[in-house]
Amino acid sequence: MGSVSAESIGGITEQKGVASLVRSGGEEITVSVSSVPGIELKDTAVTGNGRMLIEFLDEEQLSIIEHTRIYIDEAYYDPDPSKSKMAIRMVQGTARFTSGRGKRIKKSNVQLSTPTAEIAILGTDFTTTIDEIGQSLIILLPDEKTGLSSGKIIISNAGGTVTLEEAYQASTISSYDKSPSAPVKLSGIDPSMISNIFIVSEPQEIKEVKQQEGLLSENDNVNILDVDFLEFNELEKDYLEYDELEFSELDIDYLAVDFLQDVLDVLQALDKGTSLDRSALSSGINLQGTKVGFDTDTQYNSIVDKGADTVKFFRDVDGVISISMLLSQSATIRTVSDQKESEIILGDGQGIIINITQVQ
Repeated sequence: MGSVSAESIGGITEQKGVASLVRSGGEEITVSVSSVPGIELKDTAVTGNGRMLIEFLDEEQLSIIEHTRIYIDEAYYDPDPSKSKMAIRMVQGTARFTSGRGKRIKKSNVQLSTPTAEIAILGTDFTTTIDEIGQSLIILLPDEKTGLSSGKIIISNAGGTVTLEEAYQASTISSYDKSPSAPVKLSGIDPSMISNIFIVSEPQEIKEVKQQEGLLSENDNVNILDVDFLEFNELEKDYLEYDELEFSELDIDYLAVDFLQDVLDVLQALDKGTSLDRSALSSGINLQGTKVGFDTDTQYNSIVDKGADTVKFFRDVDGVISISMLLSQSATIRTVSDQKESEIILGDGQGIIINITQVQ
């Protein structure tokens, strides 16, 4: 699909949707079917709602899915492979790196990194998934022909080192000064299933190993989409035992909400005697696709709590949806149901992607 010029260090061989390259001088080049630029040193590869596949001169491949950002810091090919170098920083989103089959670069000279770890490779195919705060999930993939391990990767940071050497072994790294989690083998997945959804819902095996190592509490090991809100009875809670009453999502009686009336009417009945700040429901939030309060089109209640710096999205159509996020986060929430279809964008929408399908 693309070509490699004399100045390029690689080319884009596949592309669809919204994708671009940002040059070192700040110039942004949109990648399209009719315009496929070569890859140059210091390029930043960025995808919005799109994907692209980059192939370097020694046949290394970098597959980038939606809402991902990659920095290409160095790519130097010398006639002596031991002097060739490559350095790539995987910053956000999900990407797959497949080491080259050529002989123009010594694999030990390929430096790959995430915000929380350095990755050394030995003839390997692997993926990285990185969330907004830099937490990384690294998964070693199998060889496409044999189904066995594609090689070995060594993950290291200031906290320690772990080695992945079996197909679908994975490790998660929460910060640069904390050791990567012990390797755990994931089951029931294939490469096509590895995407940004692992930011929202980590594989169960990863949750379990993080809990064993004290990196995750039992309460954290819960997917909000799996919560049965009907099991909670707020009438059993005595709020008068507190010296100060503050409005929170626990003050909302989800079963009593009438979605045909404005959310302000609901809150007036709920928060009498509380210290709810009405300014929290103002439009001082970067929100698209729905409005603060109740939106008759999306059927979402969007409730802003500036004291907690959060926004809550609640919907009861074909089942209950309840999602809480920080105001500083960016996310896209796409909902498809028999009754309503909507897309809500918080911030720039490129951080977290949540796709919800409801079927009666």
